[in-house]
Amino acid sequence: MQGLLLKLSTLDADAESAVRVIAYFDSLLRDHVSVPTLLAATARLAQCPVGLLDAATGRRTRTSPRGAVDTPAEAPAQVRELSDGLGAVWMEREGPAHGLDEIVLERYAVAAEVTLERAAALARSGQDPALVELVLSAETGEAERARALRLLGFAPSTPLQALAIALPDRGPDRGPDRGLAAGLRAMGHQVRATRIGDTEAVLVATTLPRDLPEGSRVGIGPELPGARAAESWAGARTALRFTGPHDRVMRWSELGALALFADLPEPAVAGLADVRAMERLGEEYLAAVRALCLAGSVRGAAATVHLHHSSMAARIARAESVLGFSLADAAGRLRAHLALALVRLRANLRPRTPA
Repeated sequence: MQGLLLKLSTLDADAESAVRVIAYFDSLLRDHVSVPTLLAATARLAQCPVGLLDAATGRRTRTSPRGAVDTPAEAPAQVRELSDGLGAVWMEREGPAHGLDEIVLERYAVAAEVTLERAAALARSGQDPALVELVLSAETGEAERARALRLLGFAPSTPLQALAIALPDRGPDRGPDRGLAAGLRAMGHQVRATRIGDTEAVLVATTLPRDLPEGSRVGIGPELPGARAAESWAGARTALRFTGPHDRVMRWSELGALALFADLPEPAVAGLADVRAMERLGEEYLAAVRALCLAGSVRGAAATVHLHHSSMAARIARAESVLGFSLADAAGRLRAHLALALVRLRANLRPRTPA
């Protein structure tokens, strides 16, 4: 509904249009939008500036249909008071009122109340890292997880993705990494995070973009209702185990049958001949094999790593002599691709050396 870019100027003051306005605001609430996003969406709908007074902070905010934001010295004379003393909202239409202005203001007020209450709940307790850990734990009961989700600002039915972010260089007294979580917040995502061991656990309420801010290695779990967040977290941790220096982001949804290997003990992975042979290759030969597996041809691999194709061919020939099988056909490249994935898995299975 939001994608339709509803404008009151295109709607008639009839029951059908009123239903569309109601659905518009309902969709905003389902998406758990922030206060700034709610103001911007309402201004675009009404095609006039709208404002909000947050009684908790005393701050007044006004947003234009084009997204310009300012802080008026005072609210206009005509405002709609919010319940429980949360504040007030208003519209600033020049000229005659539109027939749907009243229902827009009514639904805007309802949405503002819910959004401000959610923000207040987060300020009181929603940032508690223990709540995130409770939501992600497989041992948490259904009712307890639902309560924790609501305190974090999520409904149990809200689609969530869990992220497992490797934090190899942070001391025991440091908080969660500010890189990726902060970057996602800056992109407008609703994010809750905590640290679990040497991993940052992140919950995100909207579908992640394909390109994430660069940084640590990241495993991304499947998108599931909040009530099943523990399953997404398990998938994220598994995906993280298949990341490496050149594969810093791995999605559970893209692992496929590789996920089965995550349950193998480290000695079993280390005992595979292809894994031992791959680990004997130097970094430049590993890079060459990886490029060939991704590109499917020597010339394509050479272009990927900015090498002359003859140099790439020499590196592939050297790698084949160590691996003991050919990379010229799809079967050989598939075998090498699996061995590369298991090398990354083994590296992440090894116990970390204390700093």
